[in-house]
Amino acid sequence: MTPKLFGCLVLLSTIPAIAQNTPKSVALTNKSNLPPNEILKAFQKECPSASITSDATKSDYTLEAVRKADPRAGEDSFDLTLFDRDGKTLRTASTPSLGNAVRDVCQAIFIATAGQQPELTAPTKRKKGAVIVEVVDTENLTQSVDARGNGGVVPALTGRRTHTDTSTIRVIINGEHAVLDCYEHRKGCTTMAPGKYYGELDGESVWVDYEMPLTHKPIRNHYKVAGSW
Repeated sequence: MTPKLFGCLVLLSTIPAIAQNTPKSVALTNKSNLPPNEILKAFQKECPSASITSDATKSDYTLEAVRKADPRAGEDSFDLTLFDRDGKTLRTASTPSLGNAVRDVCQAIFIATAGQQPELTAPTKRKKGAVIVEVVDTENLTQSVDARGNGGVVPALTGRRTHTDTSTIRVIINGEHAVLDCYEHRKGCTTMAPGKYYGELDGESVWVDYEMPLTHKPIRNHYKVAGSW
């Protein structure tokens, strides 16, 4: 093997490691109530290449980290939302374990940094992890409910209400063409325009992170893998 060829092979082999270890800074939003040192400790364990900074104008990402008390469950929950520089939601995570929530956020940072996805869909075993969901086409379902009732002033003013949600989407995940059906039949899935979104593959279903326009409310749509297209 010539020295030149050997050098090329060494360079190619280090590209994934460089992408994964590229330092990234994360700034906490004003709505966060978790101490920075507590978040930093979790980041140092799950993705050491990411650091916590106080200057949001110079950070690569912003993170809203909120601890919520749940008296019924007897334990706290950690709600984390990761945003890119444009304020787009990259990942939301809600779990009783801060480490698990930070791990989901780190996966989103890795995908955005490396520009590639880890192998998550081996035919012989199902894995759970972050994926990029490219929505190619959507089929929306509009339902109409007559809320006027049998009489009375208020029912008469209410009239007919309509609700539109996405029932089926055609997506590309890991290079595969898949049809996804809305898993939330009772409340439906929020309509999404074609584009690329961050999501999570979980067995036979997929969670897709989406941010509502104008309100910027983070949404997680739950879909079931229904076939291919």
